[in-house]
Amino acid sequence: MKQLITIIVPIYKAEKYLDKCIESLVNQTYTNIEIILVNDGSPDNCFSICEKWKRIDDRIVVLNKENGGQSDARNAGMKIAKGKYFIFVDSDDYVSKDYVGDLFDILKANKADIAVGKMEKFLEGSSLESRQNDREYILTFNSTEAIQDFLYEKHFVTSVTAKIYKRELFDGIEFPKGKKYEDLYVLYKIVSKCNTVVYGNKPVYYYMIRRDSTIGTLDPVKNKDFLLAAKEVHTYVLNYCYTIRKAADFKLFQAAIEMFVHLPKKTNNYEQKSYKEELWEYIIKYRLQIVQDKNCRFKYRILALVSFLGQTILSRFFQFASRR
Repeated sequence: MKQLITIIVPIYKAEKYLDKCIESLVNQTYTNIEIILVNDGSPDNCFSICEKWKRIDDRIVVLNKENGGQSDARNAGMKIAKGKYFIFVDSDDYVSKDYVGDLFDILKANKADIAVGKMEKFLEGSSLESRQNDREYILTFNSTEAIQDFLYEKHFVTSVTAKIYKRELFDGIEFPKGKKYEDLYVLYKIVSKCNTVVYGNKPVYYYMIRRDSTIGTLDPVKNKDFLLAAKEVHTYVLNYCYTIRKAADFKLFQAAIEMFVHLPKKTNNYEQKSYKEELWEYIIKYRLQIVQDKNCRFKYRILALVSFLGQTILSRFFQFASRR
């Protein structure tokens, strides 16, 4: 008997994309699945779309709740889930027909706690370019190696999507309600419980970059969660797995420079000035290390190098590069 796998989909203002997402889930080659669609108080037609698909496929469970954010929706889904394994899918994304089966197969074959698949990104309004598959391979990590990998974003990123998890990894862990960058707050805690994390480079998850995505609408004045999450992970690494300190340094630098370049150029607000100074101190502290660390993403090595020319040049360079 195949194991029951629960797929949890938090849904909010996604009516344009939701049919494609759900269709990709109901057509999985691995059929023993439970699909929990959590309508998080969406003001559009998402609930009607969910109900339509529920009538089509009896493996679908629709949970309709007041808006509480993506974290709250995922937590609500986990509370009613029946599966021994969890998979998270965002409502504006879609997956390959072998998504569940491929992840479960490599999880079991490698006796892993988490299996990770390759994500392919595409911009909203554009079609996904067909790419020739690389030679398929599998990589295995212990918990410390896996944390290092996702902090550097080498093979897999800090999103909880494109992964399958043993249910027990979430015992005592919930997504933080009201937080953005909730994945970063949670993923290191889950991975730290693992003996083995496995990665397969076969593309299985298709991730759309929306124009109103978290980074695209980043307001560092109103929301400091990226920096706070990075600081929390940094503290954990220093205390429990110091050997990967440079990866945690990179994540803290990444958060600081992303916040910094999105701040208003001028402000008379003391709190904002103080925050800007704090971010700049992190940039100065780690920038030479980032420039020299070949594990860091190229974009941030360049930004670190440009920061030596001063705050104004850094901000102008970022704006110029973002328009290209």
